[in-house]
Amino acid sequence: MRNRYNYGILTNSGPHLYSMDTGGSREQGADSPPVSGYMPRDEHAAASAAADSIASLFSTTPTYSSAYLKRRELINRQQGQTAWNEAEKLAFEADWYDNQLEWIATIDQTYGEPVFWDVLAAMAPPFPRGEQGPKEKLAEENLAAFQPTRIQKLLKQDAMIREELERQVQLAREEDRKDYLAWKAANDFAHDILDGNRTAYLRVLEEMAPLQELTMLGSGLEFSVRSGSEVEVELDVNSQQVIPREAKVRTEAGVASPELTVPERNDLELKYICGSVLRIAGELFALLPLESVVVQARDTKLNGKTGQEEYITVLSIRIERKFFAGYHAGRERCLEALMHCSHRMEYDPGTGFEPVDDLL
Repeated sequence: MRNRYNYGILTNSGPHLYSMDTGGSREQGADSPPVSGYMPRDEHAAASAAADSIASLFSTTPTYSSAYLKRRELINRQQGQTAWNEAEKLAFEADWYDNQLEWIATIDQTYGEPVFWDVLAAMAPPFPRGEQGPKEKLAEENLAAFQPTRIQKLLKQDAMIREELERQVQLAREEDRKDYLAWKAANDFAHDILDGNRTAYLRVLEEMAPLQELTMLGSGLEFSVRSGSEVEVELDVNSQQVIPREAKVRTEAGVASPELTVPERNDLELKYICGSVLRIAGELFALLPLESVVVQARDTKLNGKTGQEEYITVLSIRIERKFFAGYHAGRERCLEALMHCSHRMEYDPGTGFEPVDDLL
């Protein structure tokens, strides 16, 4: 999976999503044909209202780290600068480098707010099915209470006013209908999530885009729903984009750019991969009722024997929800924490990562 990048922004940042089965709504059987997207069941005439209702589930403001917000500032500063003198250019590079290090060090310390699908599934309808809705009821009460005044009768306005009140009853009835169908669509969707519906899972991952920070930093992502309890994520580490080759050290004379040693770059990549894996797990556990998350971290590495670059798996790991519940971001070293999970990794500080097989 290769992508182009521009000024540190992933230009093709949409994650790839796919399910390992046909998916579909809760009423579809195992032999149902593939579905291209989630639609509320049996309510095609109210598709627009239902779509708006489901979209509202995804309208929460994302949680971004201070490093992400700083990167946005740097990008705006870069795009707004028409010309650089040498001092400004070096100062900007130093700020960008500092931000890159902060991001790598803290990538696992920010997660989005959890979604409580059980609460959404338990929400009562706006009114009992088959009964009159509250808006229609109020409009009918207004109509029944209308008593034209003498002036209205004299000016022959009473019929016009009554006609308008009757029209309001019709409009209120339609509004109640839309409200009910919107609730039904959101309620069905929440139940589909709780039932482990894979198509609904993919919709959440697509709409909520929980890992924008990783894609903005330079990594690529691909999601696969293995089952209702497990999602697999392929992380394209893209270390050549993410891990700096030079330090930016501020001195009295300006900014020096010493080249990072191989062990230093390897250590940064190790921190980035481990932090990213924990970040991925944290975001997915917040969004979906999963029991485990599998991450395949892959990167392009030079094979010293053949002299050819190869796209290899550098870390394959399964993180259980019960483990993650006891993990405290920022208080535990990422690598030490991940050692408690089932994983495959071959790493040496001097030579970096060696290829490993994926966990099944």
